[in-house]
Amino acid sequence: MKPASATTQCPARDISDAALAWVVRLHSGEATSEDQRAYDAWRGQSAEHEAAAVEAEALWDDAAHLRRDRRTGLVYPGRDTALLSRRRLLTGAVGIAVLGGGLAASRPWLRILGSDYATTTAETRSINLPDGSRVVLNARTAMDVDFDERARRVVLKEGQAFFDVAADARPFQVASGETIVKALGTAFDVDANAADGSLGIAVTRHSVRVSPMAGGDLMGVTIAEGERVSVGGDGAIGNPVVQDPAIALAWQSGMYVAENRRLGDVVAALSRYHGGWIVFSHDRLKSTLVSAVLDLRTPDASLSALASGLPIRVTRMTRFVTLISAV
Repeated sequence: MKPASATTQCPARDISDAALAWVVRLHSGEATSEDQRAYDAWRGQSAEHEAAAVEAEALWDDAAHLRRDRRTGLVYPGRDTALLSRRRLLTGAVGIAVLGGGLAASRPWLRILGSDYATTTAETRSINLPDGSRVVLNARTAMDVDFDERARRVVLKEGQAFFDVAADARPFQVASGETIVKALGTAFDVDANAADGSLGIAVTRHSVRVSPMAGGDLMGVTIAEGERVSVGGDGAIGNPVVQDPAIALAWQSGMYVAENRRLGDVVAALSRYHGGWIVFSHDRLKSTLVSAVLDLRTPDASLSALASGLPIRVTRMTRFVTLISAV
């Protein structure tokens, strides 16, 4: 195995996530020689894959030495920082976050640090905007605001936010990825943290117009009160489905209501409140459908509750690494 080149660029998030999932699987006690061969083949695909593998292995090695800051709740490496790679040093400097399937690299945290408004792990925040609108940010969320005399624009860069929009002659719109959500006298929720990269929009009052950034409003769909729509990672807007507004509001009181939701999305929601990594041994487990009411404030207990009702096993590999595997 050759070392990653020092000039290799920071691996993409999906490759980093896959690398950590591989490393956790190989340390799960259930790995076979075929798994090891498949991992070796995976990491040999490119220099980027190799760099991600090297960093995931180093992070696994450091996991037993992590420490939690009692004041901030963030997790830091406990080893000599002189031994840390660029990614691990950046991650340690601002805290380690969790995203649905695996490792949160430094990039999401750099977006949070450079944002107008942001929250950290297990933190929610209510904000009053200059026009009188109210925004509630879920944990690990980052948002920018750009208001002028003609328009009110918000960019949701990471996480989830609920918008209660004040009446104003200027249009109010939220951009997330390649999607625009335009308020039509509205209260609505935008969730950009789904495990598969999709975007969820739920309306609790009046309606919104959901449109692709490239196609414009004519390509959009109007979502009414009591409806929810998903926008795929490819930008395709799904059909609106009926959803009780109380479900969209539940996270603001610390609860998560899953009605036939994918396990990957449920774990992504819990991860915002969990001070470590939650990793799936196999991606197919993320598609398991879940109906449950869970307490976001106690993510470990909620994971145990899921394990009691689903064909999964939840194993704490180290203090900060949790593996979800099949029974």
